[in-house]
Parts: sequence; C-alpha cells; structure tokens
Amino acid sequence: MPSSVEPETRPENLPKKALWVGGLDGGVYVQVIESGDSYLGTVFEPKTGNVWYSGTFRYTGDTPFDPFSQDSYTGWDGDILYLSNGQQLISQEKSH
Repeated sequence: MPSSVEPETRPENLPKKALWVGGLDGGVYVQVIESGDSYLGTVFEPKTGNVWYSGTFRYTGDTPFDPFSQDSYTGWDGDILYLSNGQQLISQEKSH
C-alpha cells in the first residue's frame, strides 16, 4: 500500500505537480507523464529538489495506471519506480 509520509518541508524549486513517493524511511519526488508507448519522468532529491533522474521509463505492465496519482507509486530504488498495481517503470537512460 502506498505511503504518503511527505517531509514537512518541500523544496521550493520543485514543480507543483511533483508527487511524493516514499514513507517513514525516506523517498523522492516524482513527476511522470505518458508519452506514446512509454513514459517520461523526473525524479527529484527530497531535500534539495535537485534532479536525480530525468528521462524515459519503460512500463512493465499492460494495465493502465494514473501517472498523476500519488497512490499509483510505492517506491524508487535508483533505477525503478515501483507501482501499487505490482508493475514497474524502469529507467531507460541516466542523466544525473
């Protein structure tokens, strides 16, 4: 189940639509949009709002999900955004 324990202080430089993905042990902010047969997204460092990853994600499922809903995401491991539907968005290129 997704957790929404967002830090008390949100970096000012984050896009307003960036979603918190994480829990008590930490997390990141993400912004993802659908782009044809893939997804484009940005993962932001939680304290500074700096970009950790920006690029294309490959979706491992075939069931639609809402990329604009915080409840769609459960975590980020540095390469993969884990989704609450059991599927994943896998980063396809690095731009750190």
